[in-house]
Amino acid sequence: MRSPLLYTLIFILIYSCSKPESFSDLPVQQNSLIPGLNVESSYLKDQLISFNMIDSEGNNITSSTSFIVDNQLINGNTISYDEIGSHNVSANYTIDSQNYSTDLIVFNIVEPINKVIVEDYTGTWCGYCPPVAHAIYELKEVYDNIISVGIHNNDELTIDQESDLRSELGISGFPSARLNRTISWFDPYQISEVNSLLSEENNVAISIKSALENIDLEVNLRIVSNVELVNHKLVIYLVESNLIYDQSNYFNYVEDSYFYNLGNPIENYSHQDVLRKSITNISGNTLDLIQPLTDYKFNFNVEISPDFVQENLAIVAIIVDSNNNAINSQFSEVNSFQDFN
Repeated sequence: MRSPLLYTLIFILIYSCSKPESFSDLPVQQNSLIPGLNVESSYLKDQLISFNMIDSEGNNITSSTSFIVDNQLINGNTISYDEIGSHNVSANYTIDSQNYSTDLIVFNIVEPINKVIVEDYTGTWCGYCPPVAHAIYELKEVYDNIISVGIHNNDELTIDQESDLRSELGISGFPSARLNRTISWFDPYQISEVNSLLSEENNVAISIKSALENIDLEVNLRIVSNVELVNHKLVIYLVESNLIYDQSNYFNYVEDSYFYNLGNPIENYSHQDVLRKSITNISGNTLDLIQPLTDYKFNFNVEISPDFVQENLAIVAIIVDSNNNAINSQFSEVNSFQDFN
């Protein structure tokens, strides 16, 4: 008999940003279990997976539940895998002498995907800046695992904390392009420099799930690392694309430039992945010690401007070390879920 219980993935851990302009360390809290069979969509290799069953009244009935993984009854409620792959789990349990079974839920064993974040310090007034945005566009045409953020200065798209971020990262001129926060990317913006970073292995996996209702934005993050992380920070940005503003263009008369004869300024220029709000401290919130192969989940609730266009919004999450080097990053459109992959 099919259970009337709900079963879904968990992304619940409550962290309250009560003082958005003055962030303290992120507390790690207990996972919240919801009615039904609780299982994540992805785990890392060798991570201990714990299945839990919660009844409709919130009681944990895991100890009296049988778990069937890949059509095999397992001993207890935990399992781990040393190879990547896809698996499924269901649960059998009894309530008031009535037997129930859940539907199958698929989960995956994965390795962290290495992603490179490119930050473009720019401005609509900056006539030398358009080539950076074009280089990022070309980069994304070649590689899938590129995340970009346009950080504007002294124009209509500038956020209040922009100068704090430039001070923290030593940005003194425009344009300035940074790979993984701290590596300068200079003209002519060689793709090979990014390729070498993408080829590196990574130990940190990040997933993002978000929901926007009117101006209320909820962001849920899950982090699992293969290795211990000490003195790291979490950065979360809200970015917006397709913002139409005129763009200064000093390459209007440079014949071998992509921007030749496009005008100065370029009218109705479309700006992509523009930093619109920092959900954490602009340079990141300090993380407590991250233990290997352990789930860490964080929840943020913030209000955003009613002027933002929902379908053009996305979340960017970055894990940085004590020297502000980006260890890994993730991108997810608002009102969607981006898994570890």
